[in-house]
Amino acid sequence: MTPPGVGLADTHCHLSHIEVDTSSIVAEAAEAGVDVVIDIGMGTEESAAAVRRASELGGGVYAAVGVHPNDLAEFEHAPDATIATLREMARQPRVVGIGETGLDHYRDRSDPALQEGAFRAQVELARETDRALVVHCRDAHDRLLEVLVDTGTPERVVMHCFSGDLEFARACAERGFYCSFAGNLTYKRSDELRDVARWLPAELLLVETDAPFLAPEGHRGKENRPALLPLTAAVLADLRATPLDDLAVALRDNATRAFRLQ
Repeated sequence: MTPPGVGLADTHCHLSHIEVDTSSIVAEAAEAGVDVVIDIGMGTEESAAAVRRASELGGGVYAAVGVHPNDLAEFEHAPDATIATLREMARQPRVVGIGETGLDHYRDRSDPALQEGAFRAQVELARETDRALVVHCRDAHDRLLEVLVDTGTPERVVMHCFSGDLEFARACAERGFYCSFAGNLTYKRSDELRDVARWLPAELLLVETDAPFLAPEGHRGKENRPALLPLTAAVLADLRATPLDDLAVALRDNATRAFRLQ
């Protein structure tokens, strides 16, 4: 497909998990019309690697740092040290987000109380460092909102790989949360998700790959990459009866605001 006239921002991918040279991934993405890639850490080691890549590659490559709700061994062992490490990384100039953090009551690989403790700590860190909060949420939507209210919601919240229903989408929109759509928007059984994508206010829309996961329809079962992001953006444009070039402008403006991209 022809790339949109304005470069897209892949607001959530995991370069540590793509088994191709990172500079090649970024170059391939740019050729496809994706000139911003936000590399998400899931643990302090991955986060440190994301910060290094963003620093070395520069340009449109940025990082987010955090510990994932499904892998909290390091936080459980040393919570204060884990947050201190994230805090130090978050102060680097190319770090634009705290996360991926949140609550996962679907996989439930970590104790819910432990997840909540890690989430609260990272919510506070996002507020302290004035970085976007990058949120993972599965089957925990009501509780997640309760925790955000109780802890104090950061100024900018991004609901990564949005998975809620229309009621949850309304709750997010009321709070000004950005909602990011991944390749699963294109799947045949994602009718409810497409209803949400049609309804959401344009100023709160984002797109992502979550690469190497959730490759869009036509590429399912293969490794996802940032270069495939225009396929999801095209489906979103079609759902909203908006020319892709026009939607690309809105998506880029939203990503710039959400993550304060330079």
